[in-house]
Amino acid sequence: MTQKDGQYFTEAIGALRLPSEQEKDARANAENIVGKILAAYEENIAPGHVGANSSRIPSGFSASGVNPHLLTGLVYGRIQSGKTRAMIASTAMAFDNGFRIVVVLTSNINDLVDQTHFDFASGLPGVMVFTKDDELAAEIENAKLDLEAGDGRMLIVCSKGPTSLKNVIAFLKQVDAKRYPAIIFDDEGDQASLDTNTRKRSLSNVAVAPSSINKLIQEKLRPLMRCHVYVSVTGTPQAVLLQSAGSRNRPSFIEPLHPGDSYVGGDHFFADDEPEDNHHELIRIVDSDEKDKLLDLQATIPSGLRRAILFYLLSAAAAIKNMGFPEHKKGYSFLCHPSLKNDEQAVAAERMSKYLGVVKATLLKAAGADPKVLQEFSEQYEDLKKTLGSKTPPFEDLSTIIVASMRTRKILVINAKAKRQGIAYGPGLNFLIGGNTLGRGIAIRDLLVTYYLRDSRISQIDTMHQHARMFGYRSKTLPYTRLFVPRRLYYRFRDIHRSDQDLRRYVEEHKDVPKTFPIEFTFDLRTTRPGVLDVNTTDTLRPGMQVYPNYVVVPQNAAAYSKLMAKLSAHFGPAGPSIEEKGKKGAIISVNEAVDLVQLIKTKSENTWRDKTIDAVIRKVAGKFGNRVALKFRFAERQVREEGFMSTGTLSGTEYENAGKENIPTLWIMSVESTEGSCCGKGKRFMYPTFVIPNGLPKLLMFNRG
Repeated sequence: MTQKDGQYFTEAIGALRLPSEQEKDARANAENIVGKILAAYEENIAPGHVGANSSRIPSGFSASGVNPHLLTGLVYGRIQSGKTRAMIASTAMAFDNGFRIVVVLTSNINDLVDQTHFDFASGLPGVMVFTKDDELAAEIENAKLDLEAGDGRMLIVCSKGPTSLKNVIAFLKQVDAKRYPAIIFDDEGDQASLDTNTRKRSLSNVAVAPSSINKLIQEKLRPLMRCHVYVSVTGTPQAVLLQSAGSRNRPSFIEPLHPGDSYVGGDHFFADDEPEDNHHELIRIVDSDEKDKLLDLQATIPSGLRRAILFYLLSAAAAIKNMGFPEHKKGYSFLCHPSLKNDEQAVAAERMSKYLGVVKATLLKAAGADPKVLQEFSEQYEDLKKTLGSKTPPFEDLSTIIVASMRTRKILVINAKAKRQGIAYGPGLNFLIGGNTLGRGIAIRDLLVTYYLRDSRISQIDTMHQHARMFGYRSKTLPYTRLFVPRRLYYRFRDIHRSDQDLRRYVEEHKDVPKTFPIEFTFDLRTTRPGVLDVNTTDTLRPGMQVYPNYVVVPQNAAAYSKLMAKLSAHFGPAGPSIEEKGKKGAIISVNEAVDLVQLIKTKSENTWRDKTIDAVIRKVAGKFGNRVALKFRFAERQVREEGFMSTGTLSGTEYENAGKENIPTLWIMSVESTEGSCCGKGKRFMYPTFVIPNGLPKLLMFNRG
């Protein structure tokens, strides 16, 4: 039984000072998380130590021999959805239920460590909270006395760096932590905690030691705290869920963390096929070569950045006019995500600074003014009115606020130095420029505009998803919000959002942790960093999935087209009106025939459909269904974008749904004619394939076979 309204939880809820809706969510999340932790402890260590009527661990009790996997869990949250708040509330409730020590492992970013410490210290009055790991030695006797005689509770916030971990491990050994029920919350547990030598080990014929942080956590910290439950907390659990069955990081229980109604996430930004269809008017597309123009000091400042900066100035000024400055004293923020490289971030900062000077001169009618700025200000003002409506202040008022606020504006490049020293926000307008440091854990309060250009040939789902700093409890500032992004990166974020939704549905549907977890990925994406995965136990397929090329070759080879049409005619009759009628009904063919057909279609696809591997995909899926494939055919019209890009497949919703319901996989081949506006012009015909995996295939996409 769980104690739900004990002293520690009551004090924590009071200290957090949450609105009623958020308090209700925090309470429900804590009850669910602590309930799972209690169950894991009582089933695998011993009953009676923890819970509403808990007693102390008996003298001489040993918990050795327990499989660490059975004491490992996962809290699956969302980006900036209040995971820290959930950990605070869960820690308080755990203290009420007999747990005596909680260790929170967090990023080795100073600003994040300080942020986590402040959040926990203010949310847990009456609890020993330690973060300065180099000062722990002086607290040994005090902590021992409080734990042994005073029935105290202790929280340690520890950065995931070797020195900090070693200091905390030494301290816990000195206070005899093995005597007390404990919890380890690993904040962003998919980040530094996993063994980055896993792939190397799986490919090697000799022993390869675990990476240093993983070894300290799994071989030093966890064995020292013998009666503990380890809980990874993250919004991007792909790497954690793909761990092999023997991994100590693989969870035995999962608790989805549900955000409140005021949470703004992927549904607000990336729910639509095309950015122009965004029902919240949040997305603004910039040119595909925007980054090249930004980094070229000889070129004029790119139009996308000009639009983004001007919109932000108007948006922030309107927020100041309508709502005042934020109480947290960190102002309103603009986030520029140009690149991973420090020198390119510095170029972005230089260009932004110069342009802000031009803007200020224009508003002050001083030397260096540019009349084009006023014209573009007018355009962005009209854009702001689309979401702010009648609450949009007059432009003259906003201009006055902008001029006044720009006196104290700050341009902050968030790199390794800022990582060590913390982010020095100003009270008004903050322009943040950075890479990985801004990509995980750091909460950017009142972020209004994001200008995202960071690109790579292959993006990782978990890494890129963490870049979505525009997510959070932002319903109040949503009308002031915009994301400026190239179209191809919008599509990547869209596909990542859909992958996340797919995984969440699967987790919700399988309350008992399954042996495999589907992790969806699409073009230009991979699920996680390869180093933490065992290549011998992972695979990539899922039920109901349609696999289609995202880049086509147009014009298509005429001989190959004719040969393919002849093969289709052998099943559906001669070319003409009747071939489509019969083609829609379909025919059953062998897997070898299916492979012969797709090998005639050459693409430039960079997603799951790859010319070199699609035959292996078809054979593997068809092998589960008697090596049979349903072949179907029809004509279609589609717009082919730049370089042959196809943003979505050609199947209709009904065709896709019906194919998924089939008891064998379906291969659709369509004779497609390019439409007006296509990169190849109108009227070019080409064969376009789509392979649909039946819903009856076990729920797998990228999964760990172990």
